[in-house]
Amino acid sequence: MLGPKDLENYLKEKGIDYELKFHEETYSADKASQVLGIDVSYIIKSLLFMNEKDEPILVIVPGNRRVNQTQLAKILGFKKLRLAREDEVIEHTGYEAGGIPPVGHKKKIKCLIDEEVIKKEYVYGGGGAVNTTLKIKPKDILNLTEGMVMTIP
Repeated sequence: MLGPKDLENYLKEKGIDYELKFHEETYSADKASQVLGIDVSYIIKSLLFMNEKDEPILVIVPGNRRVNQTQLAKILGFKKLRLAREDEVIEHTGYEAGGIPPVGHKKKIKCLIDEEVIKKEYVYGGGGAVNTTLKIKPKDILNLTEGMVMTIP
């Protein structure tokens, strides 16, 4: 399994400006916001969904938002989307659920980024473990993932 050191190595290799923050475990955007002392609007969630063909899709949204899986599936032309199981999260990203970073995954994954995320100068997301947070520029996430910006329902 991958962890914060692997993420750090990846970001250094790519020449990305970033910061890793180590802290107590945080399992929600609100908790991360409190622990880091930042507004929750700067927190992002990297969620791994699977379509009916068991293809992974990484969805990056503001931390205080829920994804409407039914609407998103319809927009993308899928019958359904479901959250990936823990074993699928590890298989595709290399990281445990709750610590998934927005970049640096084990496999190339189709990535959708909410337009609200891209508007920020920087964001805080999973840092490779539940006790680590990554500060990164959204434009770097977009470039590294070759993601697509859209309104995520």
